[in-house]
Amino acid sequence: MCIDIWPWEATKTGLTFAQLANVQTVGVGLYLALAVIQAVSTTGVAGLSRRLATLKNAVTTKRMRAEIDNVRRLSGEVIGVEIGFHALNRFLLGVVFGLFAISIAYFAYCTVNQNCDAGQDGLWFIFVFYLVLPVGIFLISTGIIWKRCRSVAAKVDEVEKRVKRALLGL
Repeated sequence: MCIDIWPWEATKTGLTFAQLANVQTVGVGLYLALAVIQAVSTTGVAGLSRRLATLKNAVTTKRMRAEIDNVRRLSGEVIGVEIGFHALNRFLLGVVFGLFAISIAYFAYCTVNQNCDAGQDGLWFIFVFYLVLPVGIFLISTGIIWKRCRSVAAKVDEVEKRVKRALLGL
């Protein structure tokens, strides 16, 4: 193994800001990548909406009364999830933009003072702020998105199966 020192032991080594630049570069990229979460959540809800629109056309064309009511109810649930995602995305965008601005400002500070010893506080700030925090935000927001979509997606799957069986005469 090539690991001579673990991050929690790195505070003893006297690392400079220049030696921690790779961590900061990755961290800045992670903050930019958090914007992808917003696109993914929007795409997921849009996919559910498209599936429901297709189902609505199918059940309306075949005049499947019970399924028409189910599709309408599910459309309301998807709209509720979508509205919730808009609120989450607005909040997340503000938080991520603020953290991204801080990360760029601190990166600039570290670039100017790159030969200075980062010290224990600087090292822990860089590890936590640039690595732990963006990964934590990603995991938490992904969990929220998954939790909100899972039950509605399962209901849409059930209706799709029933409609397919009815349309194909199975």
